[in-house]
Formats: sequence, structure tokens, C-alpha cells
Amino acid sequence: MQAARVQPAAVASRLVQILQQDEVSVGQKVAAYEDLRTVPLEQGMEAGLIGSLIAVASQQMRAAPEEASSELQAAASDTLAALAGSYFGPVMRELQKHLRPFVLPAEFTLLTLGKVMAASVYRGVPFLGITLTTTQTVMRGIDDSRRRGAFCTALECTCGAISTYLRSWERSTYPQITLQRFSAHLLPTYRYLLSAWLPSEDTEVRLAVLKALGPVLNILLPRKDLQNQIYGDIPLLLALYGKNIEAFYITKVLGQILQASSSKNLIPEVYVAAISHTLSYQVTSKAQRPYRLCRENHTEIPHVFLQLARSHPSQLLGIFHQKLLMGRGDTRVGILALMSYVIGAEVPGLASRKHLCIKSVKSVLTNGSPKGDITAYIMVQLFNIRVLGQVPDALQGLCSVGQP
Repeated sequence: MQAARVQPAAVASRLVQILQQDEVSVGQKVAAYEDLRTVPLEQGMEAGLIGSLIAVASQQMRAAPEEASSELQAAASDTLAALAGSYFGPVMRELQKHLRPFVLPAEFTLLTLGKVMAASVYRGVPFLGITLTTTQTVMRGIDDSRRRGAFCTALECTCGAISTYLRSWERSTYPQITLQRFSAHLLPTYRYLLSAWLPSEDTEVRLAVLKALGPVLNILLPRKDLQNQIYGDIPLLLALYGKNIEAFYITKVLGQILQASSSKNLIPEVYVAAISHTLSYQVTSKAQRPYRLCRENHTEIPHVFLQLARSHPSQLLGIFHQKLLMGRGDTRVGILALMSYVIGAEVPGLASRKHLCIKSVKSVLTNGSPKGDITAYIMVQLFNIRVLGQVPDALQGLCSVGQP
């Protein structure tokens, strides 16, 4: 639109008038919003025009489903988020006006708030505290899946903005807010998500919660005093596998929790076996095949085992050994692949336990395992281990086992 570049105020004014007319079709209004996002609405525009645009977009974004289509609401939301780039204050004040304690917010109010927070991290800092406090009060009243999903998306964006701020807080002109303060705001929200929303029968809600948990945990897990509480949630996460949810997102959250553990605060041993059995089943069975992110999940799982090897090496190798002894072909192939990955990562402490690795591989090679693919795969894994320098020369003669 050449006119938009030459006379942006006139073009914007005409488009706002179109949006204000009830007789204009939804399609025309959506097109008007799309055109508005191409108009250079930079600082200096008449305050009345900007105020009218914010007001009409906010009203249509929050309209009831019978009054406005989701397409129109999304277009209004996108326009408000784009407008916040130049007029952050007026847009944020409008959003905060409709995010009130104990009052259910509209779906697109939440979604737009998340977009604005993500795009304007440092300008949004003064609003983070009140936003997190208010959302705590409203989430308990949200019982429809669409609004729960919008809440989780907004939370994901807001926590991402907080993480960016914590890494570079000195770029903000606002007084510093510490991780302790943010985590204090987020802990009740985290607890309610896990206790009330994650067990939901709605698959989309559970998926939205899992996607939001990653950014939330980025802020909670650095606090050592909260880690033990979060470790206690591992059984709840493991129980989600097999419940028609993309397993990849469960695995990512588990990996994040394990990565946060340190030599001074390891996850309890009682969880090592449960995690190992559940995730090895994901690798060695056909459980993953119906899922869209099967390959991504299979890529993520070895990272989780690597964290287990760093925290509880002897226990993990013992579990691997038992699975190699008792498992069948597919199980053995999967476990050997995991062992190869863990050993190849040269985890501190595993060098002193190489005899357990040797014992495990030897037990399969000499335990009447079927010839063919499994034997070939075992030899490849043994070769990989040998190349990595973890197997002494005395064991290399086992390479001939299973060969004709």
C-alpha cells in the first residue's frame, strides 16, 4: 500500500472506521487488520487515533464467540501485539484493564498478553509482578479447555520473557527483580497446574501444561530449596506416558529436572529405576510409533539417561545389565544403544565401572542370543565401545562370537 507509506495517519483512520462499522463483514474487518499491520504506525501518531484503534481491537478481540469469529479475534490480537512495538504503554494498560483479580479473562486477552510480554521483555518488567499475581487468582476459575490452553501459552511466553530478563537484567531501567521473587510468584501456579490441570482428561490441556512447564521450571529449578519438591513430581510425569500425549514433551520436562540436579542435591535413588524402566520401554517398544514427534522423543531420551548416569552410575548400569539378561531382541538393541551413548559421553565415574559394561555386553554375546541382526548390532556396539577405549584388549576376542 503506497498510500500507507505516504499518508499513514489517513489510511489508518479509514481502516479504523471500517472496523467500527457493524455492517462490514468479518472478512473485510480481518483484511483491514492485515492492512493496518502494514501501516507504519510509529510514535507521533495522533493519540485519539491510536486510542480508537486500541479500543476497537480490544473489544473485538474479547467479544463472545457468537459476536465475533475466532479469525477476527486472532486478527485483532495480532494487531494489538504489533501496535505494542510503538505504543507499549497504552496497549499494556488496555490489557491490564481486562486482567482483573478473580475475574475470568477472555481467551485472546491472555494470548495477546503473552505475545506482548515476549516481544517487549524490558518494557514489560514493571508489569510482571502484577501479571503473575493476578493470573494466580484467575486460573482457579478457568474450567474450559480453550481458556486453559490460552493461559498456558501466555504463561509460557511470560516465563520466557522472565528468563531473558534474568540473563540481562542490567539492560532494564526498572529496579532489579530477583529470581527468588519471580519463583515465589510462580510456585503456586506450578503446583496448581500439576495438581488440577495436568490430570485433566483433555489431551490438549495436558499438552499445553507440559509445554508451559519447561519455561516455568527454568525459573524454579535454580532454587535448591525447591528442587526436592519438584523431584517429588517425577512419578506424576512418568504416569503420563501412554496417555495419548506426545511423549516428547514429557521427556523434555524430565530431562530438565534431571539436568538441574547436582552432586549436592541428587534425585532420590528410588526414582532411577522408575525413570529407566519407563524410558527404556519408549525406546525398545512400538509405543512411540503413533506419535508425530516419535523421532524427537527418541533423540531426547538418551540425554535423560546421560543425566542418570552422572547422578547414579552404578545403579543405572545395574539396570542396563538386568535388561540385557532378561530382555528380548528389541530390548537388547535399545539398551545397547543407550549404553553406547552413555559410555561414549565419558561420564565421570563410569571409567571405574567399566567392568560392569564389559559384563553386560559379554552376557548377551555368550547367552545364546539369536544370530542375525541382533548379533551384528551387538558387534557394532562392541566395536564402538572398543574405539572409545572403554574395553580392554582381552575382551576383543568376543567380536568373533556369533560369526559363521
